[in-house]
Amino acid sequence: MEAVEIEAWCKKKQLAYGHAVVLSDVDPDVTDAVLLSALSQVKVFGKSEIVDRCLDVASKTQFVLIKTSTDLTNQTLPGVVGLPGEAGPWPAHVLTAPADNDGFQSKLMLFLETEGKTLTDVSGLLQPSPLDVNTALIHAISSLVDKCNTTSVDSQSYRKLRMFSGVKPTPNGEEEYDAWAEQTTHLLEEWQCSDNIKKQRIVESLKGPAADIVRFLRVQKPTATSYDYMQVLETAFGTTESASDLLVKFRHTYQNVGEKLSTYLLRLDKLLHCIFRKGGVALSDMNRLRMEQVVRGALQQDMIALRLCMTHKLREPPSFSELLKEVREEEDMLQSRNNLKNPVMSQSVTPVSKSAPEQEVDPEVAKLKKEISVMKAEMLSLKAAAVASHPDTQIPQLEIPAKTPYKKNATPQRSGYQEDKPGIFCYRCGEDGHFKRECEGEENLLKVNKHLIKLTKKSGNYREIQ
Repeated sequence: MEAVEIEAWCKKKQLAYGHAVVLSDVDPDVTDAVLLSALSQVKVFGKSEIVDRCLDVASKTQFVLIKTSTDLTNQTLPGVVGLPGEAGPWPAHVLTAPADNDGFQSKLMLFLETEGKTLTDVSGLLQPSPLDVNTALIHAISSLVDKCNTTSVDSQSYRKLRMFSGVKPTPNGEEEYDAWAEQTTHLLEEWQCSDNIKKQRIVESLKGPAADIVRFLRVQKPTATSYDYMQVLETAFGTTESASDLLVKFRHTYQNVGEKLSTYLLRLDKLLHCIFRKGGVALSDMNRLRMEQVVRGALQQDMIALRLCMTHKLREPPSFSELLKEVREEEDMLQSRNNLKNPVMSQSVTPVSKSAPEQEVDPEVAKLKKEISVMKAEMLSLKAAAVASHPDTQIPQLEIPAKTPYKKNATPQRSGYQEDKPGIFCYRCGEDGHFKRECEGEENLLKVNKHLIKLTKKSGNYREIQ
């Protein structure tokens, strides 16, 4: 990796040049724990921290940006870092401090005076040999080939960014800033091209006030990078909340009642990426913060969140995609179980009549039963009122016909029954002369309903039942 690329990378991650080390040729399968173990063997680095990784397309390996606790400007650094016999070695690259020309010149003149030579004598010794010319030609051709390869990669087709103007309300066919910035930041990290190409692609997606802001930045700072473009757009159109405010908001984001855990995860991750764009959280800490907030903010009665709460300390925090996949799979499994239980529960609580065990309950029959229960209450109140007004009067009862089978302990009926007065009839079959508890016939709710309506009309207290 060139020094200019290391410098741009450190500037993007807001890392001081004197505390930055870049390891090259790192296999993508090498974990952070192995890297930190190898870095701890180099005492000059002090306490090391992994800041970011970048893919090298040519060699299919990775560059790893390391932050050290010591200043490496005047330190003697090793050429490679690794664990002998286990991992590595990986070449280490740092940004060298600018040379002290005055000190070097004074030391050179002192050396020449000691040896009895002058600068003219030295210039004759520095004339390039034919071998040096050939080596320089080879390096020039190699550099030209690399530039040609880079140009071919940059000229390949790519998916253009959505348009963004910064106009409120957002016009049709454009993206809001949060969605546009998240997509652009992701693509800037994925594009394997020069920074000039990245700036060109950003400018292609801007118009209106957003394009004016970038144009003003280019006038004021011609050497601005694509990262500077995104920073000035974030200042103009991003949220005014600081990284600490967003982190507090993230800590107070909880799962709503009735909300799925997967939906809650999407809300958390969107807010977490806003904090990352503000520089409030490192990329290596995002999985840990997300998992901690899921455990703190999920509903206590959520079974999936309860399992995560019990097992999250037994393993490393998973990435967002792994966690979302795990939660969605368990949600689908619980939903399929509930779908199997619901038909069984509905069949077990369905009321069945005694005379027809396999007959389903008709809505009309249920309505009639409700009306009958209301009329029974009215009849009881009427009888109570009649007894209270005439305590010596006995309620006439029907004489039981000899041909009808009844129980032995049936109440004797009076023969002076008149049809125009309320009498005794069965609330099961609707026939006169016996009670429901003595009836052995089939249930006829329509006949019972008509009989009750007739009696309420005769008593003069009939009212329409809604």
